[in-house]
Amino acid sequence: MPKNKMKNSILFAACLLSAVFRANAQFQQPVDNAVQLSDKFDAQEGLLTFYGENRDFCPYYLSINFKDYTNFRGMIGSRTIIANPGKQSLLSYSLEDKTKAWNYRYSYLMFRGNPRSKINIDFSYALPTAEGTTAIMARTAENRDGYQLSFEVMSDTVYACRGGIMCNDDLRDHTAKGYKNFDTGRSMTQVTLYHNDGSFGEYVFKGKSLVYPGQRVKMGQAIGVIESMLDNYFVNFSAYFLDKNKVGDSKVGNKHTHFRPFFQTANAGKLRLEREREYVCELSDEMLMQDMSKKEQKKFLKAKSEKR
Repeated sequence: MPKNKMKNSILFAACLLSAVFRANAQFQQPVDNAVQLSDKFDAQEGLLTFYGENRDFCPYYLSINFKDYTNFRGMIGSRTIIANPGKQSLLSYSLEDKTKAWNYRYSYLMFRGNPRSKINIDFSYALPTAEGTTAIMARTAENRDGYQLSFEVMSDTVYACRGGIMCNDDLRDHTAKGYKNFDTGRSMTQVTLYHNDGSFGEYVFKGKSLVYPGQRVKMGQAIGVIESMLDNYFVNFSAYFLDKNKVGDSKVGNKHTHFRPFFQTANAGKLRLEREREYVCELSDEMLMQDMSKKEQKKFLKAKSEKR
C-alpha cells in the first residue's frame, strides 16, 4: 500500500475509534468537534430523539451507526444526514412496545461538506491578488490532500478568489483533513471559504487573517495580510469538495477531492494556470455575478448603473 494511503487509513481508523459512544450513559465529546451529537429518551412518550449542534458555518455529512438496538420502530444499521449550521433535531424513533425492554448503542462520523452538492468545475476564479496586479503561479504541489497552487504576489495582501462564508478551522471532523483540526499549523494562517456550490477554497499564508469565521466574503475582497519572506509574498490556494464516492468507503481517510480550478486572467484569458508564468488579475462584472441569483444580478447591475 502506498505510504500516503496507508497514513490516511490509519488516521481514519483512529477517528472511527474515537467516535464510538455508548447509549444510556453520558459521554464527553471533544470540545472542538464541529458537530456535537446528543440523544434524549422521553419515557412517557416512548420516543428517542437525536440532536445535532453544528458549530461551523457550512454543512456536515453525518453517518450514524446503530448497534445492538432493540424495540425501536424503524431503527436500522446506519443513517446518513446533512447537518446544517446551528442546532437541530436529526432523527426520532418510537418504541414498538412500551411494555418491553429497549436498548441501543451508536457511533457517528462527521465529514465537512455536503456530498450531494453539484460542484461547478467550470467556475472562473480570480487570482488571489488585487485587480490589475500581477501574480506568478510559482508551483503546483500535489500531496496527500490533493492539489495546492502556490502564488507569488506583488503586495502583502491576500484577496478572495471566490466569494463564500468563512469556516471555523479551529474545529475538527473525522476526515484526514480535519482529524486534529482544519488549521494547517501554528506557523501559518489559514482561511477556508465555503462556496455556494458546496466547494471550499483554502488559503494558507504566513501572516494574519482580516476576516473571521461566519463572515461572508466577496470575490476580490481582502482576506489576509502576508508577512514578507526575503522581500517576497507567497500564498497557497486549493479548491476541494466532499466526494460522494469516498464518504462510504471505510478504507479511505481523505474524504475530500481537490481539483484544479479555472482562473480568469486579463493577459491570458480563462485557463488552468501554468507553472512559472505571470498572470494579471481580472475582476469583471461577469465574474462577480457567477454566484448570484437572477434577482441579485439585477440588483447588482442596477447599483452599478446608478453610480455612473
